[in-house]
Amino acid sequence: MASKDDEIDEAAEGENAEGEGKSKPDIKKLALFIGLPAIIVILALVAGALFLFGGGGGEEELAEADGEHAEAGEHHEAEAAHAIHSYEIEEPLVVQITGSGNVRPILTLKVSFEYTDPAVEPALQEGMQRILDQYQGFLRELTPDDLAGSAGQHRLRLELLRRTNLAIAPAQIDRVLLTEILITQT
Repeated sequence: MASKDDEIDEAAEGENAEGEGKSKPDIKKLALFIGLPAIIVILALVAGALFLFGGGGGEEELAEADGEHAEAGEHHEAEAAHAIHSYEIEEPLVVQITGSGNVRPILTLKVSFEYTDPAVEPALQEGMQRILDQYQGFLRELTPDDLAGSAGQHRLRLELLRRTNLAIAPAQIDRVLLTEILITQT
């Protein structure tokens, strides 16, 4: 009979060992599924409280700083608005551009320049023949696809700016404005 009692004790110990093995994972699961979300919620509440209530005096300082920056920006913009000069090429540029097959599209382009240095205008007037020469060679090689969309027009502005500044160097313009772009098929 002792052997039966030993078997019962061993079975009970095995169940206890299994029960202890089960209780440890249960504690880990409990910590993961309850403790971790609780910590996240607490941190979120603390962050929210700091965001809402933490910088009461800082908001007033930020508003004052924004007001000062806005006044300085308005003053700077007023000065810049008075300092911007423009020069427009009176006649539109009419150029036959590269097309597909027998089609030779015609590009009609009106251009004006913006600059801040008033000494640039005489340089533009004196260098207008060089500018137009630079433009003609470049524009003839364009295709309608090169001019398609806002990206094509942006690249065109940049290239015309570069060519204009090369033609009137050392004077420099700041911006090329495309006041009219028209492509017609012949």
